[in-house]
Amino acid sequence: MEIKQEEIIERLKNIYLIPFYLLSVVYFVLYQPFWNYPEETFSAAFFKVLPIFALIVFVRLNAGDSDILQNPVPRKDFHKFTILGLLFSSIGDACLIARETMFIPGMIFFSIAHAWYLYALGTGQKGSRLQSLFYLGGTGTFLFLAGGIDNIFMQFLLLIYTILIFTVAWRAASRFEQEQTYPALLGFVGILLFTFSDFLIGINKWKFYIPFSEFLVMITYYGGQLGVALGTLRK
Repeated sequence: MEIKQEEIIERLKNIYLIPFYLLSVVYFVLYQPFWNYPEETFSAAFFKVLPIFALIVFVRLNAGDSDILQNPVPRKDFHKFTILGLLFSSIGDACLIARETMFIPGMIFFSIAHAWYLYALGTGQKGSRLQSLFYLGGTGTFLFLAGGIDNIFMQFLLLIYTILIFTVAWRAASRFEQEQTYPALLGFVGILLFTFSDFLIGINKWKFYIPFSEFLVMITYYGGQLGVALGTLRK
């Protein structure tokens, strides 16, 4: 790979990631999503999105621009669109605190987030085996989850969302295949964790109950977003 492992390890120890780790711990300690969903309050939504805000700051600080105060928006589209993806994900997070009443708005905001991730990753290798593999996985996932949904509109939303997230996964895999760098690998793993987190939500909502589901969802989700942020280190 182009970047030495020691260099990546040093970057992963970056002091800018400490707020993300601390705020993630604070959320788990305060709202304990081990047994049940957190209470539907503004404070729960606020503390849930704080780790993602910390990742937004991390991506911005590592964008390589020297004049952050004069130009808060990154010059490179990769960092800019990744930040927008994280931002819309945080709005989706806030919506899903009210899992029943705000589920559809949450899906819409997460769909927008994945659209921004698509813009960030750019075009993949069309016609590759990776593309076919991920589209096959997306088709299987949609058919599996849609079988438990009676509402046609919700099935349509699920279809759009599944296409988006598996296309993002393919683009992330294609980026790693092309670049063969540790950041590209971390970005790909992050998207896979994000996909798995959403899959758990879908199973728990439409198929069957999963013990400790909220804890598993949040662990894989935060880990996924961390991977996405680390994927921007050297682009």
